[in-house]
Amino acid sequence: MQTNAQYRHLPTRLAASLLLPMAGCGLLLFLTDTAFSEERPLQFNPNFMRQTPGQSSDASVAALRTLANQASLAPGRYQVEVMVNLAPAGKHEIDFRARSDGKGLEPCLSANLLRELGLREQGLAEPLPSDERCVDLPALVPDTTYDLDPGQLQLALSIPQIALRRDVAGSVAPERWDSGINAAFVSYQASAQHFSGRAGTSNSSQDLNLNGGINLGGWRLRSSQSWRDDGEGQDWVHFNTYAQHDLPGQWGTLTLGETFSSGDVFRSLPIKGVQLATDMGMLPDVMQSYAPVIRGVAQTRAKLEVLQNGYPIYTTYVAPGPYEINDLGIGGSSGDLEIVLTEADGQVRRFIQPYSTLSNLLREGVWRYNLVAGRYDGADGIDNPALWQATLARGGKWGTTLYGGLLGSEYYDAANLGIARDFGPLGAVSLDVTQARTDLGEQGGQVQGQSYSVRYGKAFQTGTSLRFAGYRYSTEGYREFDEAVQQRNASSRYQGNRRSRVEGSIYQTFNNRNSLSLTLSQDDYWHINRQRRQYQFQFNTQYRRVSINLYASQSLSDTSGSDRIVGLGVTIPLGWGTSTTASFDVQESNGHFSERATLNGGSQDNRLSYLASLANDQQQNKTASVSVGYQTQKVNLGAGYTEADDFRSLSVNASGAVLAHAGGVVLGQYLGETTALVHVPDVPGVGVDNVPGGSTDSNGYILAPHMRPYRVNQVTLQTDQLGPDVEIENGATQVVPRRGAVALATFKARQVTRLILTLQHNDGRPLPFGAQVNDQQGQHLAVVGQAGQALVATGAEAQTLEVSWGDRAEQRCLLKIDPSTMPQEQGYHLQTLRCPIP
Repeated sequence: MQTNAQYRHLPTRLAASLLLPMAGCGLLLFLTDTAFSEERPLQFNPNFMRQTPGQSSDASVAALRTLANQASLAPGRYQVEVMVNLAPAGKHEIDFRARSDGKGLEPCLSANLLRELGLREQGLAEPLPSDERCVDLPALVPDTTYDLDPGQLQLALSIPQIALRRDVAGSVAPERWDSGINAAFVSYQASAQHFSGRAGTSNSSQDLNLNGGINLGGWRLRSSQSWRDDGEGQDWVHFNTYAQHDLPGQWGTLTLGETFSSGDVFRSLPIKGVQLATDMGMLPDVMQSYAPVIRGVAQTRAKLEVLQNGYPIYTTYVAPGPYEINDLGIGGSSGDLEIVLTEADGQVRRFIQPYSTLSNLLREGVWRYNLVAGRYDGADGIDNPALWQATLARGGKWGTTLYGGLLGSEYYDAANLGIARDFGPLGAVSLDVTQARTDLGEQGGQVQGQSYSVRYGKAFQTGTSLRFAGYRYSTEGYREFDEAVQQRNASSRYQGNRRSRVEGSIYQTFNNRNSLSLTLSQDDYWHINRQRRQYQFQFNTQYRRVSINLYASQSLSDTSGSDRIVGLGVTIPLGWGTSTTASFDVQESNGHFSERATLNGGSQDNRLSYLASLANDQQQNKTASVSVGYQTQKVNLGAGYTEADDFRSLSVNASGAVLAHAGGVVLGQYLGETTALVHVPDVPGVGVDNVPGGSTDSNGYILAPHMRPYRVNQVTLQTDQLGPDVEIENGATQVVPRRGAVALATFKARQVTRLILTLQHNDGRPLPFGAQVNDQQGQHLAVVGQAGQALVATGAEAQTLEVSWGDRAEQRCLLKIDPSTMPQEQGYHLQTLRCPIP
């Protein structure tokens, strides 16, 4: 396959000389498409292919006959790649039959296949048949078209959007989910620091963090490791070690080992055992988040439109009588939807559908479950009682979700029941109650109590989004599970049992330049005159190109109880270099002020970054620091130096990833949860759109770390920078990885030698336009264009080419070539050859 980008490498003289051959080949392809569409032999007037005066038209006749005689796809059953509105819909076996007009083939599309492809039956003039007979889709859905590519075995369907369901948007059939290749990998972060004080004290420390895994079959093994040497001793810790596998269909995942329970109903707990849990990523996009169901009654076959903030997001037709729209895909946590119903007689009716949502609201008919059995695996290791947990939630009618769960242990039992409801213009509310019983042993005997929780969410027309507000009140005898473990074992971490908790998050926008956000939480405890309060406030604005940030925060501190900061930051773009900015910050904390001035920027390709700063802290100690970072394709490197009035500090760091597989070892900057291993065999230096700034290594491999699990991910090569010696059959492919998989995306590529041959008769006249160039095996290589020029892609070895422009012996000749001896210009081998007299 010849890419347009490759012609950019041609010198001006060569590019101009190839225009006529390319134009001639375009005419041939046009005539070829016409020839394919007819079953009876066609004859074309060879005078359309203009020859040099004195040349015979035999070459034109031969070229047209060769192309026209190429066999089209015969009627039969084929496995084809189906595309619906340019979106991949998987491979399907489809019967193709000859069209009644004799022009090519038409697919036999069954009702079950159309349902699988997402055809909306409610919007059809007549229902789909119940048997497997062929459906005339263009007659059933006006403006529907199909196009069969026999070479690629690809069937492209174009169906009006109003005739398609949205609940299948973005989803991929489970049989297409790819477990990926067997591989072992590790992401690492290494750092070292040396500190020296003015008083002569000094120390050094080294840290290494590893996140590794092995993919074997459909299993994913993961483990995290941490090593630290602070000069006084070494500490090696491992955690999050588990094995995971997808369950059949869309049942979720099975996890064995160290993991965390779901936090949808009870608080998330570290466990060591087995877990079965729903993976919402397996569901279609529109089913993963809540949206209201729109119901009503139509008088005729009516057009229904849904608008959000004035923008149309959904259109369909509904039959006369009651209708129900349950496959909306909407953005935002709440708002008002405008429904416009246009009857067949032109009557228009408008309705408003307010909606709000919370994280525990599910779409109608969607289930979410979590089953856990094992032992508690707290970081402090004071106790590891046996533990089991079961939670379940289901979205129901009227914007309601029911949820609940059970939690049991050796000395703790709890049950939860709750309901969440979308009240439209009033917002979304959830209420739940938890009953818990705890055996505290010698620390307090048997206690029991209840905890009541309410949460609220709402977005207002003023641009204010109350993203989350919650209040929980617990009676004196109620304990959370981790509180029960700490109190029973007299842990120093036990702060007392919580009496109430308030939390909230507010976000407000004022046009595109200003925003305000506030998050806060406060805990109160029984029999302790103490509150734990934290908040963060930010106000951002922009004046011309200057950004201003006003912020305040209070965080928890084990030493002083709280840490309050109020600050103002100003960032000014300097206009030189790449994203070079100067920042000035002033902070106040407990009556003391600190200031900082910072300069940061980077190189044009964003690989090099630097930062320099000067600061006065709250004790008016002066500090100067400088740091630099550099990103290569295989590793990220960094170094920093800080000098203050009473100390100096030097640090270095490195991070990256290593992946080993059957084809070798690949280095990269990092690994995502789900990764693609891109392979362009033996072609180094090929860029990939999914990896900005990266290119394939010496073996043709590169890691693309940001893949969406259970979704179609397009992997596209950057072919515009390839030299003429590389030929790639297709520069794009798709992968559908399972969560945690390493999907292999292989591209067919080969090294070729590009020849620009000027072919002439023995007397110097160019060979006729349309002459065929074949190799010794009879494989077609090129068509001679005007002026006798041909662009040939072949091997680098010496060989013999056959050129023919008719059936007679004098209308063919053999040409011996040796690309290694030909002169080159920008990677193309040039030579003028004359056909010897037969």
